[in-house]
Parts: sequence; structure tokens; C-alpha cells
Amino acid sequence: MIVTKHAKKRMKQRCGLKEKSSDRIAKIAYENGLRHGDCTGNLKKWVDSLYFKERTANQIRLYSDKAYIFTGDKLITVIQIPHNLVKEVDKLRRIKQKCDTGVKFEKNEKETL
Repeated sequence: MIVTKHAKKRMKQRCGLKEKSSDRIAKIAYENGLRHGDCTGNLKKWVDSLYFKERTANQIRLYSDKAYIFTGDKLITVIQIPHNLVKEVDKLRRIKQKCDTGVKFEKNEKETL
């Protein structure tokens, strides 16, 4: 995993992270972040617009309230997810986490998600 100087600067500016922790967080975001295929609705449209804006980016991961933009295994930049989409990211992350751990949905919980 390679983190560019620009990405380190943006992580410090937007996430409040020091340069030493940028490699670790980039790896976590790449492995655990939501992918384009996990997104739906307005969130998917927003990720599509990022992809077309950043033509060199072939991997976009959504982790916490930030979007991590990668080219291969190189982190290019980090941007803030719009405030109105953060709740949707959190909801999709919880669904993905439950699917990955094999937890079955309760009837009421499935209807609310």
C-alpha cells in the first residue's frame, strides 16, 4: 500500500491524522471500506460522479465519513462524504458487517433497513 504525499496531506487536513498513521488507516479503508458495488441510490450516484471526475481512480472506498480514492494500491486523496449521505454509508456498513459475520437478520430489523 502506497500513500502519496498529497493523500498524507489530505488525511492530516481532513481526518486529523499524523503521517505515521496514514499507511495503517489507508490499509484499513481499502480492506474494510464500502465498494462501489455495495452502494445504492444517491450514494451510488455520488460515487459514480467521483469516478468520472477522477478518471485515474479505479478504486473508491467509503470508510467512516470519508471517501478514499485509490489507483490500484496507491492512495491518491481523501475527501469528505456529503453530510446527507453519511447515514446511508453507516447503514450499508452495518448490513455488510452482518453479512460478513454470518448474522441472520431479525424480521423487524430487516424491514427497517
